Amino acid sequence: MSRVSLIVPVYNTKIDYLRRCVESILSQDHEDKELILVNDGANDALSAGYEALCREYPQINYIYQENQGVSVARNAGLDVATGDFVMFVDSDDFISPGLLSHLTGVMKPELDILFYGYCTSYTNRELERVIKNPDPSLFTPDVLQRAILNANPAIGPLEVGAPWGKFIRRSVIEENKVRFKPGLKKGQDTVFTLHLLQHCRQVSYEPVCGYHYRVVSTSISHRFSADIVAIMEKTLDAYTDFVRQYKTDGSFDKLLMTKYYRVLTGEYLDLYFMHRDNHADNEALRKEYAHLLSKDCYKKAVQSMADVDLKGLDALVYRLVKNRRLRTLWALKKSMQIAKGIIVNDYE
Repeated sequence: MSRVSLIVPVYNTKIDYLRRCVESILSQDHEDKELILVNDGANDALSAGYEALCREYPQINYIYQENQGVSVARNAGLDVATGDFVMFVDSDDFISPGLLSHLTGVMKPELDILFYGYCTSYTNRELERVIKNPDPSLFTPDVLQRAILNANPAIGPLEVGAPWGKFIRRSVIEENKVRFKPGLKKGQDTVFTLHLLQHCRQVSYEPVCGYHYRVVSTSISHRFSADIVAIMEKTLDAYTDFVRQYKTDGSFDKLLMTKYYRVLTGEYLDLYFMHRDNHADNEALRKEYAHLLSKDCYKKAVQSMADVDLKGLDALVYRLVKNRRLRTLWALKKSMQIAKGIIVNDYE
């Protein structure tokens, strides 16, 4: 029986969420598994709760470290993992019953990563994100690396860059010394996956909903971040370093510019300039965004999108950014935020 190592980094996660996560793992009918829980310096009250949970379930391999970030926490888990396969699970998420036995049953010797589907979990509904009839030609390391830098509509709901939703042969990680890059606050998972895919032989996809991604408004993926530009520019530098190291033929240069543009019109607007918790004056924010648009790297990114066949709202956003129609851009994005809030409710 193949051994599976499940690595769960935790930092100030609600104890109820973590309990659901832990119990979804320990209740799996696949017997040969290890749960490695890495506490990345959570506050004292929550740490006490985590320790109590581990006393309740002594089979957990519990590691405490001073707060160093999720990259270091995941690396600490990798350093002690002993499984044939590795899975990453975020501490506020959970996995489906029978997932481990199913994945070990369908995993083939030639595969290094088996991707699988997930569900997005809100307080008022859960949305299934599963590719029903996956096209095998889309599941190659090169195609998936390209999708990390420029989302591929043909892949649909697949979260390519996230560490979760993947059943990974541990030998590929260890033999190639692949680790998460410390110091990156966002995008460290996609940088890790880019490097991991670089060393994979074959990958595939299993059309099951095996992972439940809880959308929490206070998570780093959704909360207000006043320094998001500085944070993401470190990540963009890491993408650039990867392309320069491995893609020297120029085939990824345009994709890299597309990633810059996606961050410019995505994370920057959603997590800072137009986040509901940003109470700064809108006129001042638009002036700040206009200054950002004047930087060479972002000017080049916007220019590179001129020959991309954008559709619908994407095309409209591009025209507004290109022509500096920022008042209209603000109104459009605000209406999109309101519409999302009507349809789904995040966890707190």
